Amino acid sequence: MKSKTHKDDGVGYSISQMCKRTGYTADTLRFYEKAGLLPDVRRAGGRRVYTDEDYYSICIVTCLKKTGLPLAEIRRYMELTKRGERSVGQRLELMRRHEAEVKKKMDVLRVCEERIAFKVWYYETAKHEGLKAVKDIDATLERYRCETGRKVDF
Repeated sequence: MKSKTHKDDGVGYSISQMCKRTGYTADTLRFYEKAGLLPDVRRAGGRRVYTDEDYYSICIVTCLKKTGLPLAEIRRYMELTKRGERSVGQRLELMRRHEAEVKKKMDVLRVCEERIAFKVWYYETAKHEGLKAVKDIDATLERYRCETGRKVDF
């Protein structure tokens, strides 16, 4: 027998179904709701009923959290979404600011990734040829650039 909240019935998703869909625990979904990150989850018979719109909200909350937007700002964004058309400009500005911050972080991570890739190459070379082969750092950096086609800056 299908749950009354099963999506195929056209009503929505139960909390356990949404947990399966998102990979989150029920506690996490409840926390999102209490924290104002997932406003307006419907209830039927005292139970939460999630919609596809709620799922997409969970996805954007997850994205914003993973990219470092503070919970207060995520809450503000979610509150703005409830205002509809009149808050589009504010939401756009918030997203533009966050996009710029994410790009800065990605630039920093790219530099770090290059340095880590160099160190992996360095230790692989040292493991096979000995530390003497990579003792001169300037020559080693040049060799790395020649062998990998990658450039690393320190």
